[in-house]
Amino acid sequence: MGDDELALVWSLCPGLAPSTLRRLVRAFGGIRAFHEAPVADWVACGGLDAAQASRLDAWRRAEPSAYRIKSQFEHRGIWVLVHGADDYPRRLSDLPDPPLVLFVRGRKECLSPERVVFGMVGTRRMTSYGMEAARWIAGEIARRGAVVVSGLAMGIDATAHAAALEVGGDTVSVLGCGIDRCYPPSNRRLYHQIASTGTLVSEYPPGTPVRKHHFPERNRLIAALSQAVIVVQAGDRSGALITAQCALDLGRDVYAVPGPITSRASRGVNRLLFDGAIPLVDPHDLFPEQTDVENGGAQKVPAHLEPCYQALARHQPIRAGELASVAHLDLGYVFGALLEMELASMVTRHPDGTYHIRPNRAPSGS
Repeated sequence: MGDDELALVWSLCPGLAPSTLRRLVRAFGGIRAFHEAPVADWVACGGLDAAQASRLDAWRRAEPSAYRIKSQFEHRGIWVLVHGADDYPRRLSDLPDPPLVLFVRGRKECLSPERVVFGMVGTRRMTSYGMEAARWIAGEIARRGAVVVSGLAMGIDATAHAAALEVGGDTVSVLGCGIDRCYPPSNRRLYHQIASTGTLVSEYPPGTPVRKHHFPERNRLIAALSQAVIVVQAGDRSGALITAQCALDLGRDVYAVPGPITSRASRGVNRLLFDGAIPLVDPHDLFPEQTDVENGGAQKVPAHLEPCYQALARHQPIRAGELASVAHLDLGYVFGALLEMELASMVTRHPDGTYHIRPNRAPSGS
């Protein structure tokens, strides 16, 4: 068998966790060296006890057919991607411990290195504000042709996946269980939608149940697959913070959506902002070059909108009624001017009702 076939066969060994297999491969300097090592070396150099080594030796002696296994998986719609192969996601190689084998269902092209990819994570116990923000951001990302990556968990994850699918965009779900299992079960419909039009990814062999330690391992894959990670809403101990730290360790940008300081669901994300994460108040800010092209560069503000525009520039972000009050402008005029500028992509209205001038929209001659 070739090294790819050996990696596949060993990834399916009962009782051998992916993290343990990676450790053994590193210890022996490669999958083939590990495969051919004497049992005594597995114990002496690999850190296995005699019983574990005996079970692994029995698996090795059984000589499973990698070709037959791979054919059976493909018949079930499961792709097997081995580290080092051409179709293996390149960004995962940035990890100090990339998966030796990745199991994929759906469209492999969503994992192409040419795609722009944003990870979106957050709390399972999202508020209505978190849900609205996640839908808005994920929807805009998907509309722009980028991929939304998340973990299929309840709350922010599921909302991000669903929002991307609703606009006909691409989304990738990284699972903390076997590729043929849906967790949580309540997301089964979403799971099947992603399998049909998006991509499901797991480093765990089919049939693997959910385990608590799988989620931090899954989170590192979300971070590695993404060019930047967006944390929408997260409490003090949210797993989303683990994903953010993994992204920082990999040199990825981390964006954080500001939340109310009185909200427990936003304590973690606000701490990220305090520690230097990039504030995200408008998903269009994620695509500055694309947005400039769409709008033909800087815009000149029409004369009838100038009073409202200049007032907004001084007081943003602010609601329409508050802007009319502080700038001593007619409320009807402000509402009309803001709507016209919003339609012209000069200003952005946030889910909380506030407005601000969109970046890179500084009007010429104003």
